[in-house]
Amino acid sequence: MSIERDYLMRQLMQLFQVLRKIFGLREEGDIEEARAQVRYFYRILKINEDIQRLSIEELLTLLLEEKKFTNEQIEVFAFVLKEQGEMADEEALRLDYFRKAWFLLDKVDKESISFSMERQMKLQELKSWLN
Repeated sequence: MSIERDYLMRQLMQLFQVLRKIFGLREEGDIEEARAQVRYFYRILKINEDIQRLSIEELLTLLLEEKKFTNEQIEVFAFVLKEQGEMADEEALRLDYFRKAWFLLDKVDKESISFSMERQMKLQELKSWLN
C-alpha cells in the first residue's frame, strides 16, 4: 500500500507541475506551448482518447473505471479542462470544456471530506461562464 501511495503522490506532484506550467504559459499568451503542455499532461496519464469528443458520462467512465483516478487526480484533470476551455477558439468548444470541468469538480466537491477554497472558486468561475 505504501508503494502505491508513494507512486500516486509522485504522479500528483508531476501533474501539478505541468498544470502550473500550463497556467503560466496561458497567462503569458504562449497558447501553442500551453497546448503542447496539455498534450504532455494527457501523455503522462496515458489518455489517448479525444476528450473533446467524449460525453460527460463517457469521460467519467474513463476516469473512474478505466483509469481508476482518485478524486485528487480528477480535480487536477478538471483544472486542465478549464484551461483548455480558456484557450479554445470556438465558443461551443469553450463551453463544452467548462461544462465537463464543472461536472468533475462538483463531483469531487460533493465526495470530498476536505474543503477547498480553490475548488470553490473554480466552481463559481465555471458556473458564471455556463449561465
